[in-house]
Amino acid sequence: MDVRSAVKDKANYAGIVQWFREQGNLDPEKLVLLADTIDEMSEEIYEHYRALCDICREQLQRIRRICLEEGYENAFPDENVRHQIAYVVEKACEKRAVLPEKYEDMVGNLYR
Repeated sequence: MDVRSAVKDKANYAGIVQWFREQGNLDPEKLVLLADTIDEMSEEIYEHYRALCDICREQLQRIRRICLEEGYENAFPDENVRHQIAYVVEKACEKRAVLPEKYEDMVGNLYR
């Protein structure tokens, strides 16, 4: 699915949510795609918007747990990957998909 094109039409929102659900644990590139999709999606279709925010929150909870257990650099040795994840955390905080007070510290640790 070409999510970047599909998000332009509200009729595709249910399919977008389903596609992200089917992906399981998202790699950093798909996390960025998810964050950008949430950013572009109309909040007017709240059910689908909220579903994507929930997927994002679940993915970031998983990543946060891994980082706390293994350390940020051990979990994600590639600096570009850490920066991608930091971008997603920033977007998720901005869109209130996650609580900023709980996740803001991740951004600093990921940009080190």
